[in-house]
Amino acid sequence: MEYNYIKIKRILTIFGITAGIFLLLYPAPLSAREIGLEEALEWGVRHNLDLQNIRYSIEDIQRNLEILEAGKAFQVDLSITPIWRLGGEEKPFQAEMAENRFAPETEMTLSAKKLLTSDLSLTSNVTWQSDNTGLSDISPESLAKEVNGSLRLDQNLYPRTWSEQKKQVYALENSLIMKIEELKWEEVEKQIEFIQKYLNIVHSREQLELIVQRQALAEAELERVRKKAELGEGGYQQEAEAIIAMEEAKNKLWGAEQDLIQAQKQWSLLLSLPEEVKVDFDRNSDFLTTLFKQIDELAITEDIQDVFVEQVLSQNYRLKNSLLEKEEGLKELEWTRDSGKPTINLSGGYAYPDDSWFIMLDFQVKLADGGAQELKVQQKEEYIKRKELSIDYLKETLKLESEQLLKQDHYNQLVLQTQQLALEKEQDKLNIIEQQYQRGAISPVQWENSQIGLQEKELGVKQAYDQWFIDRMKLAHFLGYLPKGA
Repeated sequence: MEYNYIKIKRILTIFGITAGIFLLLYPAPLSAREIGLEEALEWGVRHNLDLQNIRYSIEDIQRNLEILEAGKAFQVDLSITPIWRLGGEEKPFQAEMAENRFAPETEMTLSAKKLLTSDLSLTSNVTWQSDNTGLSDISPESLAKEVNGSLRLDQNLYPRTWSEQKKQVYALENSLIMKIEELKWEEVEKQIEFIQKYLNIVHSREQLELIVQRQALAEAELERVRKKAELGEGGYQQEAEAIIAMEEAKNKLWGAEQDLIQAQKQWSLLLSLPEEVKVDFDRNSDFLTTLFKQIDELAITEDIQDVFVEQVLSQNYRLKNSLLEKEEGLKELEWTRDSGKPTINLSGGYAYPDDSWFIMLDFQVKLADGGAQELKVQQKEEYIKRKELSIDYLKETLKLESEQLLKQDHYNQLVLQTQQLALEKEQDKLNIIEQQYQRGAISPVQWENSQIGLQEKELGVKQAYDQWFIDRMKLAHFLGYLPKGA
């Protein structure tokens, strides 16, 4: 099975047209020309709105991670505070100010902080508060007297839990992993949707051609009936029926044309294609032909259903993300329990101008909180229980989906075989009708009508095959056989 899996991954490399997760370089705009399906898929994967929204979410998470990373560097702040004192008892409303000063007194604070590790931080503060002297009177000696400074280290001793910054990074990294997995999965899923709608348009075009032929036959039949009526060989009833048949053919043609136009517009909108770009809807393109062949070579049978189920459980991004969410929930439960424990912090530093060193041991314990801590722990425990239940439910759901897709694949093969038998029967029938036509037993309209019937059966075979092809691609994607963006 491992060999088959590796082989499948290799032969399906043509399907891996996605350009990666972080699409920083977008291709040049498509010029006003006709493009094929492969180029349209590449454009659609890059510009589809749903996929773009996921990429925007990824970019937001990355920016938030960069912000947190920047917070690890030295954080330096400068604060300048002018102070106007309104005098004392003798001068209650007078604020004296020396020359070259914008305030009687000025306080300036320069602070810096650096997170050395998740539980160790370094802080320094320098404060200068001037008296009412002019700038010309400031000297190094007087400046030194007005400066106060401190240097401090803070170490968390107990409980040895993560810092808030580390918790945020952990949560964001998990969110990033989940979004990337979602994007890789959705990129392939969207490509299958693009191809499915592309083939639907091809079918609509082929169906439209048959409807045009049907209308032409209806017009020819009406003309034949009218000529017979002129010769006295037909009546009003036959002509009325022919007119109704022709009008119905016209209405059906108009409806099919409108449906086709609408389907093409919706497909272009889904891929965000520029209006001036035209797509060549060709079922026999080299890209589709190769893809048909590769999907047909997939070794997928119901005989190894159990193996496929295990493959689904190991590959599906929803299950991966749910397990990651549970892991994060367990971490949050641990942190919540730690938050209710007594805390012990060790601090030490130096103070200027006192020229003194100090060491502090800070001990804190919550004596009463109204039961809030216990409720928080219960909330996290309930979340984990619900997440475990949802994971079990998701596993069963994925198993059922894989079984359904496998059965659908088998059913589609049966439908295709039935359509092929119907085509063979129609071909035999047409051979008999052709002999009757050559003997003059049937009219040209009847002969052409039989030929159209054969074309409709051929179209039915194509539609049945394409349905099998699309559903098998969905199955292969569900099993993790289709390569995803890296």
